[in-house]
Amino acid sequence: MSLPTGATVVAIKCIDGVVVATDSLISWGTMILSEKGIKAFKLTDSIVLASAGLTSDYQMLVNRLRAQIKLYELNEKRRISVKALSKIVANTLYSRRLMPLYVQTVIVGVDEDGPALYTLDMGGSLIPDEFTAAGSGTRTAYGVLENKYRPDLTVKEAEEIAISDVRASIARDIQSGGSIRVMTVTKDGVTEREVK
Repeated sequence: MSLPTGATVVAIKCIDGVVVATDSLISWGTMILSEKGIKAFKLTDSIVLASAGLTSDYQMLVNRLRAQIKLYELNEKRRISVKALSKIVANTLYSRRLMPLYVQTVIVGVDEDGPALYTLDMGGSLIPDEFTAAGSGTRTAYGVLENKYRPDLTVKEAEEIAISDVRASIARDIQSGGSIRVMTVTKDGVTEREVK
């Protein structure tokens, strides 16, 4: 399904963590609404959600998830895992499949099982992966990812690949643009930076 919004989201699982990079352009068709959009969100000290699609839909999803994470951790008396959170998102999206949230979602993080990366579509399909791309810049992004990905990448190497990947998508996809936001998750937590 073609949406009037664009984005490029790239995520790469590494031996020592996970990297996600996004553009920052918020568009509606051919109109630019903002070049300072946030498309990746720190949900816990070790989990990040990034999304392409309708800004209002992924903002609502993030707000709902932050509340559900608190409830989960209060009930279970332990930190939520990347897989458990991904399943909550999958169930949420599936339950709304007749009135879907127009989002392509990527969840990355590090927990006791190590680095993890999950891709979800609007219907709630939950796919564990080594690397992924979402949004209108997906075609260009996969070209770079499939050429440069290796299973033994470090987060430092993956950050550079992700940046060049989003940069290539910005050059080719009219609905991607702005600056590049990079979030890296390791056992030490989440770091974030912006690249012009």
